[in-house]
Amino acid sequence: DAVDGSLAVVGHAPSEPVPRAFSLDPRGAFLYAAGLESGRLAAYRVDAESGGLVALRTYRVGAAPMWVLAADV
Repeated sequence: DAVDGSLAVVGHAPSEPVPRAFSLDPRGAFLYAAGLESGRLAAYRVDAESGGLVALRTYRVGAAPMWVLAADV
C-alpha cells in the first residue's frame, strides 16, 4: 500500500526446495531466491503492474547457499 506501506498477497510462485534466502534488486524489478536443499538460485522478474513473479531461470550456486545480495552495478 502506497499510504501505509502494508503488504498484500498477490499470488504464489514455485521456488527451490527450502527457500533459505531471497533478495530484491535495488529497483524492485527482479527477485532472487536461494534453495537450501537444491543448491540453486532462482531468478524471477517482478511484474510492475500486479507485483506477481515471473520465473526466469535457475543457477547452480553450490551446497547450502546462505544469503542473496542483489547489487546495482
